[in-house]
Amino acid sequence: MLAWVLLVANMPTIVCTICSAFLAYKERPQWVWFAGLAVLAGIGGLLTLGVVHAQQLAWRA
Repeated sequence: MLAWVLLVANMPTIVCTICSAFLAYKERPQWVWFAGLAVLAGIGGLLTLGVVHAQQLAWRA
């Protein structure tokens, strides 16, 4: 269960990182936007994990 939660929460980060790597390989200047989106998506993934953890703690109480 935890592995799936981690994968789903970080999927936007993974996709944006792959896109920025592909665009950097093709020498296009848009890779910076995808790298920035990857950072923002990573922060969102961490926040999602925090919410899921808080919800799991609430269910145990």
